[in-house]
Amino acid sequence: MKKQLLGRFVNFLFLLGALFSFIYYLLNGLFIRFGQSLLFLWPLLGVFLLARFIIFEIHYKTGKPLPFSRRFVVLFRIFACLSIAFFIVVEGIILHAAFTNPPANLDYIIVLGAKVNGTQPSGALRNRIDAASEYLHEYPSARVVASGGQGADEGISEAECIKRGLIQRGIDESRIIMEDKSTSTFENLTFSLPLIEGENPSIGLVTNNFHVYRSMKIAETFKGYEFSAVPVATSLLSFPHYMLREFCATVVGFLTGSF
Repeated sequence: MKKQLLGRFVNFLFLLGALFSFIYYLLNGLFIRFGQSLLFLWPLLGVFLLARFIIFEIHYKTGKPLPFSRRFVVLFRIFACLSIAFFIVVEGIILHAAFTNPPANLDYIIVLGAKVNGTQPSGALRNRIDAASEYLHEYPSARVVASGGQGADEGISEAECIKRGLIQRGIDESRIIMEDKSTSTFENLTFSLPLIEGENPSIGLVTNNFHVYRSMKIAETFKGYEFSAVPVATSLLSFPHYMLREFCATVVGFLTGSF
């Protein structure tokens, strides 16, 4: 009896997880945008969790055997535990990098581009512009590379949007260098680094905190430069999704040898 009560309680947690996944997906879509990359993972997860709940709930209520063998259940639970452990480890590494403090008096900072809505920065890009502006005001000798090309659904390049935002925040235009061809973090660095002058300059990458680990791993592939991170805070609503997305991107990066 106790075993069945525990089983039904665990099954109820799967239902809660499914509801959370569906609601979180809708909130992100309504308050941010439905076009975010990999946002579909949340309703997909919700469907999986809901299906698990329904299958086991029928089993508990009717006493009918599960539609798969006990051996399959045991193997699946082992696989699930290992997958969760792996997920926690990778996310822990990403989180550890996310909350580093930027060093003082960097020679240059590179603001990595993000989505532009028409001619206005998305929330992520606006936060990067704010952080870059604060750093440049605090350290007047630093220069900045505004990096990012123009997507098919963007009214201006990400670099132009960054530049406009920095000027609006009181940064002198003479301190801003434009790089408006890149479409990825790797290209951000590939096209930005040749624009940087000086011998062994110190460079800070301005990007959202969830993206720090992967961007720094990519930066390590560029030899002869001293890189640091300038982490940018992310909204609480979007942070879980970006962490899930970053987990996927980090694993793919390792598997493909991107860094």
